[in-house]
Amino acid sequence: MRGRVITAAMLTVAVAGGAVLALRGPADTSSSSAGATSSASGSTSTSVSGSPSTSATGDGSGVSSSDAPQTGLPPITKLKKGETPPQFVVLSFDGACKDELWQHYLQLAKQVGGHFTFFLSGLCEVPDRQRFLYKPPHKPVGYSAIGFGQASLIPQRIRDITTAYDDGNEIGTHFLGHFCDAKGVGIWNSADWSSEITQARYFLDHWAEVNGNTDASLKLPFDSSVWRGARTPCLAGKSSAMYPVWKKEGFTYDASRSGALTWPKRISGYPTMWEFPLQRINIVGYHKTNLSMDYNLLYVQNKAKQTAPAATCAKIQKSTYQSYMQALDAVERTNHAPFFIGNHFNDWVCGAYVNALTQFATDAHAKYPNLQFVTFAWLATWLDAQDPKTLASLQKKPAPKY
Repeated sequence: MRGRVITAAMLTVAVAGGAVLALRGPADTSSSSAGATSSASGSTSTSVSGSPSTSATGDGSGVSSSDAPQTGLPPITKLKKGETPPQFVVLSFDGACKDELWQHYLQLAKQVGGHFTFFLSGLCEVPDRQRFLYKPPHKPVGYSAIGFGQASLIPQRIRDITTAYDDGNEIGTHFLGHFCDAKGVGIWNSADWSSEITQARYFLDHWAEVNGNTDASLKLPFDSSVWRGARTPCLAGKSSAMYPVWKKEGFTYDASRSGALTWPKRISGYPTMWEFPLQRINIVGYHKTNLSMDYNLLYVQNKAKQTAPAATCAKIQKSTYQSYMQALDAVERTNHAPFFIGNHFNDWVCGAYVNALTQFATDAHAKYPNLQFVTFAWLATWLDAQDPKTLASLQKKPAPKY
């Protein structure tokens, strides 16, 4: 059974009122948007981040027109026959809005000499006064399950995203409205996905126009063409509807599915895209398994409640750290499969997941010299570079039993 992450109310995105500015919005390619209005709350570099900018023109949109590749990434190398692959770990984050967590995780990435993947919830760069620019599929115009941005916070978010990209981290997309109900992403057709992605690109590429920004020092060094993959809200979405659109959009992977601690495979029927699932792991102290994401662990450890007494918080933090370390130890001593961890920008249960992930990354970096914290985009490029026979041999290795 696929795991579900129900996070509609779990991303902290502040809402502020205001008048709607007269601004041309993104093209509406969906026929299913409702018409009502509603207010809602130094290594060798390798270019893995996307094609040169197409929509950024340096014309005041707030996005640089530079087509320089992202730098600071490890080189893409091809395994020799019989060579043991590095132990890859991908730390990825959904939401990616709160400044204090940006600062924390960017520092952590530097500390462990790695790079992380950040999936943006695009509406936290859209001020609430501009909410009616958003036309979500099957929902009223101007509605979002996670609200919109507080105008005063958006400039710092742009600085954080800029720093992340300049440091070599990956910027992906978590799309916009984060709809997990009966009329949410689980029922979207291809036209709905096209509409959502078109709007998400618009809000990123034209963030300054949407915000009325006049600070020339705020300029993103990339546009949405760097997106190489995504994680869907709630891990939902029909593959038959979204994958044709994602292929057309140039995506090279999906990080929304569930899976095991094995080597990734290409998505069936889409040879240019990889499946990077959240993996089922043992949850220490609870005699259960679930997917390697904070909310899925929270479901087991605290019945999905985001608050707890200090003693429970401490138990959850210890369990999460040990669960991650045990899973990593298991793959490192067996099949060396990449280990994928998903987190939200949250401080649930006294910050237990932030603390556990920080301790895990720090200790894993010290314990395993061959370990590399890499991004999904980089890993997809690395996999593409391998000899098919070598890769097939790795993919045949079973998941560890531990």
